Amino acid sequence: MAPVPRRIVFAVLGLLTLLLAWQAAFVRGGPFVMPRPADTLWRCLALVRDGALWRPVALTAAHALGGFAVGAWAGLLLGLAGGAWRDLGATLQGVSTIALGMPPIIWIVLALFWFGPQGATPVFVVAVGVAPVVFAATMAGLHDTSPALEELATAFGASWRQRLFEVRVPQLAVAVAPALATALGFSWKIALMAEVIDAGDGIGGAIATARAQLDMVDTMAWVVVALALLLGADALLALAIRPAAGRSRP
Repeated sequence: MAPVPRRIVFAVLGLLTLLLAWQAAFVRGGPFVMPRPADTLWRCLALVRDGALWRPVALTAAHALGGFAVGAWAGLLLGLAGGAWRDLGATLQGVSTIALGMPPIIWIVLALFWFGPQGATPVFVVAVGVAPVVFAATMAGLHDTSPALEELATAFGASWRQRLFEVRVPQLAVAVAPALATALGFSWKIALMAEVIDAGDGIGGAIATARAQLDMVDTMAWVVVALALLLGADALLALAIRPAAGRSRP
């Protein structure tokens, strides 16, 4: 039987530490500060059993992942263009800094004016939050690629496809992969924030309803569901980008 990787052991240890801190907060502050972890777990199981979980999860996932996909592709393409043409990159850098520095709550308020309540607000706000992060990482990664590796590949007669997919893309993936992981975390947080403020559907809408009813157990149950989705999406992203990033290592 193969041993469990150390990173998984310590990841589980971190989650257990967080769970113990949660239990300590309940013991010290009572159920109006933090609900009992066991009660929250039972409420999560009840949401699964009653079928109330799937529609909000599907809507929030569509908002977060849809906005992430749009923003990541936009950031990647603009970053490649900005890295290839430095004047364009300098122009886009200023716009990206402004977009990145704008608090998500401001984008949410503006999007509510533009798209109306329960419209495309979460997807738009997520895309605007993701694109500058991916843009900056892509442009920096393109500038940091090693010319020596390109020259070595050319000297050995590598085709342009080999130079692109086996030399440049793996180097670029090393810079872009952490940005994608960070942007994915932003996507869920921004989507949930937009849903809570929008008071629409999805997990954020369920949290807003539970908050209005002063139901701490239900609120934390939906928060746990959102965190579980975030961890799952992050693991899938890591599996998807690890092969490309690994090829850049000696």
